Amino acid sequence: MSEITYKIFHERTAENIKFEIKRLYDLLLLDNNKNLYKADVNDKQSVKEILSDNILDFKTPNISDKQLKTRSEWHSFLTEKNHLNFNECLLILLGINPTLAGSLEPNLYKTELNEVGRLKENYLSLIFFQRVENHLLRERFRGNKINTGEFIKWAMDYKYLREVKA
Repeated sequence: MSEITYKIFHERTAENIKFEIKRLYDLLLLDNNKNLYKADVNDKQSVKEILSDNILDFKTPNISDKQLKTRSEWHSFLTEKNHLNFNECLLILLGINPTLAGSLEPNLYKTELNEVGRLKENYLSLIFFQRVENHLLRERFRGNKINTGEFIKWAMDYKYLREVKA
């Protein structure tokens, strides 16, 4: 019997989020005037961690051990857990290691458009809030506890994940 594995449907999704997070990192590093005085102190560290090979990358010819670990952890969340939280699902859709879900606003799933102002102190969460994947995920799953099987089916229907039989 063949083993089922999952992959991100469009590698471009991971490339796009990497570009957005890299821009945020550059902004946080170059802000010598402290214009971002309200930025979460953990933003720089969280952004740096995400950029350190925690985004799926299938184009780089020399695969690092960290990238292999990211791929494995990303896939393990889909195959070994019965339930995922909202932030883990969002990171999976974007091709980011879901073990980093704790670096996002824990109540991101309940944040409404008229409450987005409170996210301006957490630039990383603001980037994720603005993504279409966040809004589609919130529309389909209204809570923080999401059944993994239902999530996978939904993500495959919306062409965020694809199934590969090995």
